[in-house]
Amino acid sequence: MGFRFLIIFFSCFIFLFGCQSNNVIRKTQLSLELDEINGIKKYQKEEYAQAFELLKTPAAWGYKGAQYTLAFMFLKGHHVEQSTLLGMGWLGVATEIETEEWSDQYRAFYNAADPEFQKKIDKIVEEYILRYGMKSQHVVCSNSPTIGSRAVKHVCTKSDNLSVIYDIDLVE
Repeated sequence: MGFRFLIIFFSCFIFLFGCQSNNVIRKTQLSLELDEINGIKKYQKEEYAQAFELLKTPAAWGYKGAQYTLAFMFLKGHHVEQSTLLGMGWLGVATEIETEEWSDQYRAFYNAADPEFQKKIDKIVEEYILRYGMKSQHVVCSNSPTIGSRAVKHVCTKSDNLSVIYDIDLVE
């Protein structure tokens, strides 16, 4: 019994410290959710620098509310260099959850673009889905009604699977 315990203990020890040496980042579900919620609140209060700092991690980890908010930060140039292309990339990956309002906004912006720019949008959305999409980030999201409101709440859950986390593009 004691020998088995030592093997398990050392295996866990090696795994945990091995992860540190490989720069594996662990975030709790709660910390990602709180960053997303607080980042959206900061954005609504027009505290864009703080909003960006809070939203960039959950967005990179596949959280749709954070991705949607980042989309408008880029589209409007709030704290970041204005970029329709990067904004459409974030809006496109956020619409994986198929929220009617978000999808309608995406289609309206997309249809207003000329065919050449639509090709660029298609390319960046494809890239962002590969990087930050639900499948690549092992995230499951659902829509649920908000009590006392017509607003829809987006609930995302990240599994324990390891993911590659990409930096946020700040320029095209």
